[in-house]
Amino acid sequence: TSAKKLGKELGLKVEVLGRKEIEALKMGAFLAVTQGAVTPPQFIVIRHQGGRATDAPVVLVGKGITFDTGGISLKPGEGMDEMKYDMCGAASVIGAMQAIINMGLKANVVAIIASAENMPSSTASKPGDVYTTMSGKTVEVLNTDAEGRLVLCDALTYAERFNPSTVVDVATLTGACIIALGHHTSAVLSNDDTFASSLMDAGKQAFDAAWQLPMGEEYQEQLESNFADLGNIGGRSAGTITAACFLSRFTESYTWAHLDIAGTA
Repeated sequence: TSAKKLGKELGLKVEVLGRKEIEALKMGAFLAVTQGAVTPPQFIVIRHQGGRATDAPVVLVGKGITFDTGGISLKPGEGMDEMKYDMCGAASVIGAMQAIINMGLKANVVAIIASAENMPSSTASKPGDVYTTMSGKTVEVLNTDAEGRLVLCDALTYAERFNPSTVVDVATLTGACIIALGHHTSAVLSNDDTFASSLMDAGKQAFDAAWQLPMGEEYQEQLESNFADLGNIGGRSAGTITAACFLSRFTESYTWAHLDIAGTA
């Protein structure tokens, strides 16, 4: 609703895809998260054409889990009321689009939002289930509460069609990020250190601090699965890093950075 309102007020092109369209795109990971909920999934694409037609766009991707129970891997009851904030990545991306319009930015920007509820039910995905992502890679869902990376991986694959100059995803992704950086600094992980540095510099100017965490190949081993191309969790060690490593498997064709805003949202 917010995206459509934004489009109407500011003359942006807004496209909202429902379950049938998402199924047609073969977004198996995104659909796995949504299958326990009555609330239908929404895949939202907002476009701002402020630059030349030939300019490659910046793509912003937001995690829009409107409520996260954890699914079958149910969260503890304490603090679960705060899981309505699991859509803050999506909200910040929509807010960024609003700011871009207000500034009259001479650039092409696309916002992609994968929105759903993560609910436990008789139809919900189960630990041990294997799903095929939009990219064709298979994922073993070892924990249904690691759902953000499942909706994001298909959104990141969808981003390829725009031939982006850069892609930034924003997500309340890991509790591990709060342990590492608390509530004052966001984590940045990227496949391009120069790009990561530019984001951190921008954060300093905006008083929105960010800190880069490493993402070496050695961390990828934690995502190995006996039954799929990769698992959706990598154990307790370096949880923020292994979550980004998971996403990196779907961003190999472009310059990408991931902002984990679990503590700062």
